[in-house]
Amino acid sequence: MPTEIAQLATSELFWLALGAVLAGVEKAGIKGLSMAIVPVYALILGGKTSSGLVLLIFISADLLAIRHYFRYGQRDIIRNLFWPAVIGILLGVILGNYINDALFKDIIAVIIIGCLALMAFPAVSRQPAEKIRRPFWANTIGLITGFSTMIANVSSPILAIFLLALKLPKKEFIGTVVWFFFLINLVKLPFHIWVWETIQPSTLLTLLYAIPFIVIGFLIGLQIVGRIAERSFRYLIIGVTLIAALKLLFS
Repeated sequence: MPTEIAQLATSELFWLALGAVLAGVEKAGIKGLSMAIVPVYALILGGKTSSGLVLLIFISADLLAIRHYFRYGQRDIIRNLFWPAVIGILLGVILGNYINDALFKDIIAVIIIGCLALMAFPAVSRQPAEKIRRPFWANTIGLITGFSTMIANVSSPILAIFLLALKLPKKEFIGTVVWFFFLINLVKLPFHIWVWETIQPSTLLTLLYAIPFIVIGFLIGLQIVGRIAERSFRYLIIGVTLIAALKLLFS
C-alpha cells in the first residue's frame, strides 16, 4: 500500500516537493528532469508504489503544459507514435504485474542505463529527418517509449532524441512531447488504479501536497524556456538529459 504522507519525515517531504518542482520544470519544456525524479521517489516510497504517484504528478503537470502549448503539438507525429506506445505499455503492464519491488527497481535502473547509452550513442539523431519519418523509426521509438514509461516513468530522453532528429522548432518540440505524454499517461492510469493498484486514496493526498510545487516548477520552467534561443534550446535538451542520466547512474 502507498505510504501515508503523515508518516514521511521532513527530509522525505522536502525531496517529494523538489521532485514536484522538477516535474513542473520538465513539462514546461526542459526535458530529462524526470530521470532525476523517479529514483528519488522510488527510494522514499518503493519502486512500484511510487510509480502511481509519479504518474499523477506528471498528469497534473501535463494539464498545465497543454494549456500553454495547446496549438503546437504535431498530430501526425503523435499519431504515428501512439499505437506502438500503447503496445509497449501493455507489455510493461504484463511484466510489472509479475515481479517484486526489488526486481522492479532493477528494471528501472536498466532502463535508465539504456537512456544514458542512447544519449552517448545517439544513432537516431544522426539520421536524415526524412528517414526518421519512416514507419520503422516511429514504431520502434513508440514501442520502447511506451514500455519504459509504464515500467519506470522514464522515457522522455528516448522521445527527445527522436524529435530532435526531426529538427522541430522549439515550441513544436515541446507541444508534441506534452500532448504525446498526456495521452500516454491517460492510457497508463487505469492500469495503475485497477491492475497494479499503485494509486490509492493516500496517493491522492500526497498529490495534493505536491500540486503547489508543480505549479511553481512549471512557472520557473516557462521563464527558462522563454529566455533561450532555438539552437541553445537544442543543446540544453541534450545537456540536461545527459547530466540527469549520469547523476542517476552514479547515485
